[in-house]
Amino acid sequence: MKKILALGIAFALWAPNLALAGEGKFSPRKIYDKAAPSVVTVICSGPEGGNGELGSGSLIAKNRVLTNAHVVIHKSTGRPWPLVRVYLKPKHMTGNPNKDLNHAIRAHVAFYNRTLDLALLKLDHPAAGRPALSLANPGSISVGDPVAAIGDPEDGGLWTLTTGIISAMIANLGGVKGRYGYQTDASINRGNSGGPLLNANADIVGMNTMMARRAPDGLAITAVNFAIRSDVIREWLNQNAGMDIAYAEPSSAPLKSSVQSPEVAQSDSHSVANQTNVKEPSSMDESALVTKKVPTSQVPSIHTPLRHVTITESKPYNRRQLLLKKMRQMDNLEQEMHQEFLRHARNLDQ
Repeated sequence: MKKILALGIAFALWAPNLALAGEGKFSPRKIYDKAAPSVVTVICSGPEGGNGELGSGSLIAKNRVLTNAHVVIHKSTGRPWPLVRVYLKPKHMTGNPNKDLNHAIRAHVAFYNRTLDLALLKLDHPAAGRPALSLANPGSISVGDPVAAIGDPEDGGLWTLTTGIISAMIANLGGVKGRYGYQTDASINRGNSGGPLLNANADIVGMNTMMARRAPDGLAITAVNFAIRSDVIREWLNQNAGMDIAYAEPSSAPLKSSVQSPEVAQSDSHSVANQTNVKEPSSMDESALVTKKVPTSQVPSIHTPLRHVTITESKPYNRRQLLLKKMRQMDNLEQEMHQEFLRHARNLDQ
């Protein structure tokens, strides 16, 4: 009896250490250091100002950004927002968004599909020195695997990192046939839309896109969030955006881009203007999409499970004021460009 008791005590002391050893490969800090420079903030607005969208995105090539369609497509018009800016993470974060949102690159929507909720942005010039993120093979992902999300959640800091696990496999996410996804308890809120859900090697497992916050009877829902699976993203990019993307190498390999052809094939048949590869919106619940809108409504408070770890380099700030300020700056840039165009036209006439 004493031997059995001694063995039980020894196992109890050994088992937690074994569990920690098994989780040692998942380092939120290492994931953040690898992936955060390639995660972008996306701000969209119209020429009239006062309204817009904010979301996140992932660099998958030197001048290509992957994000959600609902971030860059105006809900009312069904067309891309006129002004799209992509902001790169500074090397040293200050916690002051006016300083941290300084490196902006203008972008335009190259391709999108509202049904799958996927969009590809083309930057006006490459994001130099930023490694492209790779897509993880879904065959290597299982329920219970640890994951990390990076994005810009409402009332949170810029380039916020949250962690959790893959909670469930989801078929036909949001009622859309063929849109496979993952459920995760990694904390996701409005503003995380389009940002990556990452594995231990900082490869993209999925794109954060939806969250559940309140049941039909009014009961609050917590830690039920959704991401579009990497194979859905890969198939769409390869078929519609003229890209040749392979899955990431095994986790033992160093992080590197799996994009073989960074240039997206451009043709009239694939242009946004002609809409030939764009499907009609599905009947999915638009209120479940996690885009940050301006102005915004209150979101029910969420009690984060103890399993979560939240890490951020920034302090909370007033996102609405930030967006309005950035949109005014974008409007001013457009006015300056227009005036410059008029001056150039007058010089040609003379």
